[in-house]
Amino acid sequence: MKSLLIGITGQMGSGKSLFSSFFKEKGIPVYSSDKRSKYLMNQKKNIKENIIKFFGKKSYKKNKINKTFLSKKVFKNSNALKLLCSIVYPSIFLDFKNWFFYQKTLFSIKESALLFESGSYKKCDLIITISSPTKKKIERVIKRDKLNEIQIMDRIRNQISDKEKEKHSDLIIRNNQNISFLQKEAERIHNKIMNIQNIIKKYGKR
Repeated sequence: MKSLLIGITGQMGSGKSLFSSFFKEKGIPVYSSDKRSKYLMNQKKNIKENIIKFFGKKSYKKNKINKTFLSKKVFKNSNALKLLCSIVYPSIFLDFKNWFFYQKTLFSIKESALLFESGSYKKCDLIITISSPTKKKIERVIKRDKLNEIQIMDRIRNQISDKEKEKHSDLIIRNNQNISFLQKEAERIHNKIMNIQNIIKKYGKR
């Protein structure tokens, strides 16, 4: 039986990575698009060559992606951001496809801030959006990434709004409470999906 694909998305600082981590603790495979894209930008020769070609040698520092330099280039220029995505996305799509092929659990998760922007949502069987007040997002990112409010808002403006994401989602989690609430929501959804899938598995064999 093919693993069901759950897409988890939300803007920067929404809490989607934390939410996804609760599933991972239960043995559910989680593909983090953000982590894998950073890995590929550092490891794939063709990606590195194209980024340097279009954005300059300063895009890499000590053979590692220079996030500070590249962020200044792309988050205030939508065309530059689209160009960067066009360089990185094909490798991410292939990387995910290879990863998902080997998943044998009842369901797997793809976590991505750009689930809709990249078109990845089309492959998902269920989409969950984690939304949160902008003030909360900013507070979390300042604490996590040491960015200032202007830098954070530059990034958020380049992502589809929570309102738009919610329109095309199957489930919406409003992350405006504590971590315990988010964990309980993950537990509830995990159990519900497992129960449904087990029923399908059981009766599908008859």
